[in-house]
Amino acid sequence: MKAKLVTYTNRKLSGSQRSLISKNLFGYLDKSNKGKYVYERKGLLNKYKNIKVSNNTFIIELKGWKKIRDFLNKRKVK
Repeated sequence: MKAKLVTYTNRKLSGSQRSLISKNLFGYLDKSNKGKYVYERKGLLNKYKNIKVSNNTFIIELKGWKKIRDFLNKRKVK
């Protein structure tokens, strides 16, 4: 499998924008009714084979790279 190592920085963005980018990329657990119900919200990386190396670094297969690159560029993440 051919893959791409992606590292990005989001320090110039506000906290809410950083959180939104992380949720959109990696997904998150949505809890309602005081944790009685738990829903898994999938992110962009769930559609492709990937390995999360650290908070801002991941490895993704090449066929998903273009969508991830467009997502990061659209949100002005370097």
